[in-house]
Amino acid sequence: MIRAYAPLVGLALARSWPPVDPVAVFAPGAHERSLTGDDLELAEYRAMTAAAASLIDEALDAGSPRAVVAVDVPEAVFAGAAPVVPGVVLAAAVLDPLRVASIHIDDPEGFAQLPGERGAAAAALMGSDLLWFSSDEVDQLIELLAQLGSDDGLDG
Repeated sequence: MIRAYAPLVGLALARSWPPVDPVAVFAPGAHERSLTGDDLELAEYRAMTAAAASLIDEALDAGSPRAVVAVDVPEAVFAGAAPVVPGVVLAAAVLDPLRVASIHIDDPEGFAQLPGERGAAAAALMGSDLLWFSSDEVDQLIELLAQLGSDDGLDG
């Protein structure tokens, strides 16, 4: 199994968890997956960052925070996958909720306070860290994201 990162807009995650169709998943490249310790952790962080960056426009269009699901997927998913950025590959996989390790989202309050100018908002998201939620908190997180969509005008 390989730790991969699936980028989803928060409101879409709340509306259709778990997704039944394959979704994009980012993972460290083959060489990077052979690393250990801090080097592997850095490679996984790069994959998660690439996943989060891929969502910026979609999240701004939807008015909903980014969500990146850290999930273990079969190694075969990445057979022949080409790099999308150095050291990170992209493929598609169906997410198994039982294999979710964590979910990372934009701070909803910070997202709501993004600058009105799109370029500035995108730059702010590029430079922001995501909040970490354990797999045990998925149901609560989905409830929070659904509430944001219905109560705070973030419905996309």
